[in-house]
Amino acid sequence: MLKLKDITAIVEDMGIELDEQTQEILKMLSETDIISENEIAEKFDIKINAARKSLYKLHTIGFVEYTKEKDAEKKWWYIYFWSLNQKKLLDIYLRHKQKLVKQAQETLTSEHEFAFQTIDGQQKFSYNDALANNFSAPNSNKSLIEINNTKFIKQLENNITDLNTQISTIETQRTEYKEMLEKAIEATLKAEEEALAKEEKKTKAKTKTAKKTTAKKKIVAKVAKK
Repeated sequence: MLKLKDITAIVEDMGIELDEQTQEILKMLSETDIISENEIAEKFDIKINAARKSLYKLHTIGFVEYTKEKDAEKKWWYIYFWSLNQKKLLDIYLRHKQKLVKQAQETLTSEHEFAFQTIDGQQKFSYNDALANNFSAPNSNKSLIEINNTKFIKQLENNITDLNTQISTIETQRTEYKEMLEKAIEATLKAEEEALAKEEKKTKAKTKTAKKTTAKKKIVAKVAKK
């Protein structure tokens, strides 16, 4: 469902730094359902361990997953098959945006609460606290200055609105992806059921034909005895 440009945009927006090789492997995973690490190593002409290093990095972030199968040719050796999990990618991206909203809301609450600050801006005080300190910094006794944060508060409010819009978009993408998976699974199950029914029908037809042939042979044999 997600295209490479969407995935790349998500990675960049989250501030995740990927080396060139890992980016190329991520691109490959976005263009295929599942692929072995052997194929990846062969495709990029690198060693298995180098491919695994990039794959494990993506796995640690949570974007990709793997299954493993025993290598028929090498005893005690497993072949790992990797795939991009778009649902997990969207889940991680959603949590990232939700975290940003929470941080912005906490900052907004703080900005509404504080009315004065020290000259260097390192300490902030509510009106009551500033009044209790005679509008002076507790450590230096220097006069506090009134905070003029109207523009900053407006910016925070706009950021929160934008983030909530982005969250709604991501949630829609998650729902669409879930529905797409359910339809794909349903279609696969239906195809398998139809194939099984068709095979059973063939088997029954063969069995029926075989019974007729056997019965005919018995009749012929019985007539021949007379």
